[in-house]
Amino acid sequence: MPPSTVRRLCTVLLAVAMLLSTLPVHAATFTPHIEEYAQGWIDWDQGLIYGTGRVPLDDKGSSKIKALHAAELVAAGNIVKLASGIHLDDRQTMERLGNGNFSVKLTAFLRYRDHQRQMVTNVHNPYAEVTLVAPITGVQGLTAQLLRYLHGKPLQWQKFPLPDPQHQRAEQADDPWLVIDARQLPAFAQVKPSLFPKLLTTSGQKVYDVDRVYQSALSSRGMARYVHSTASAQQLILSEASPPRSWWQALSFVSPAWAAVRQQRPRYIVATAQKTSGIARTNLIISTVDANRLRAEDDASEILRQCRVIIVTSAPAGGVEGMRSDQRPLHL
Repeated sequence: MPPSTVRRLCTVLLAVAMLLSTLPVHAATFTPHIEEYAQGWIDWDQGLIYGTGRVPLDDKGSSKIKALHAAELVAAGNIVKLASGIHLDDRQTMERLGNGNFSVKLTAFLRYRDHQRQMVTNVHNPYAEVTLVAPITGVQGLTAQLLRYLHGKPLQWQKFPLPDPQHQRAEQADDPWLVIDARQLPAFAQVKPSLFPKLLTTSGQKVYDVDRVYQSALSSRGMARYVHSTASAQQLILSEASPPRSWWQALSFVSPAWAAVRQQRPRYIVATAQKTSGIARTNLIISTVDANRLRAEDDASEILRQCRVIIVTSAPAGGVEGMRSDQRPLHL
């Protein structure tokens, strides 16, 4: 093959590779940020607390029914323990509310349902195992129950979400979501999930806080979903919600369809977290430029007031977080 032909071929292949690297990501893949504990785990993507209880069969006279019931009680108690350690913000945890007396009340605020029940008999000491799950978000979720309780306790908590407006803007299917990319933060400064995280500028100006979101959005969605992602920030920026097209259409530099796709509103507005702040590192610092972009977008689509916020965290070495759920598109 003549050298000139090889050079032309290399040029074409390089152009194709550059184009493919900028193609939109369709249904960008996320996995949940999961905090593992001896008593269970917390899924910060779906907003769920899982508690597991195990009871040896011998302790209950080998009665499977009694052992399962005892394991259920242990699982419920473990959910309370996990919920007690959840951070409300950068200073408060559940167990510190009310001078440490709130943990006793948590049982009344948690709504359990079965996740898994099984008898493990193929071991030396057989046991009953029950895993229960309780929601953090939703009408019956922990956040909504907590806010109702705190409204009557001004000495314990003073900051509350905005009431829903009488004529609220109807959310659209293509409304964008904010993605805060916190993956580049050093290991000693990783963000800690919380119910009421803040976004601040480097000068300390508040961009996002619990008293700047609608109450219904906070209760139903939570202020943020914490996930992992293999997509780069650039791929997330180029994400869009329309169905994927054939590769040969994408490679057509003059394709009107391709031009139309590139003009679509982005699915995600991506901002980079510069560092964490607060005693518990639950708050994130963003640039003033990003803050101004978000305020403008909030005026247009209520992206912040409606809690359409995703925080992408670093997956740990070995991938502990996210192991309990298969990789899947993030359902918005």
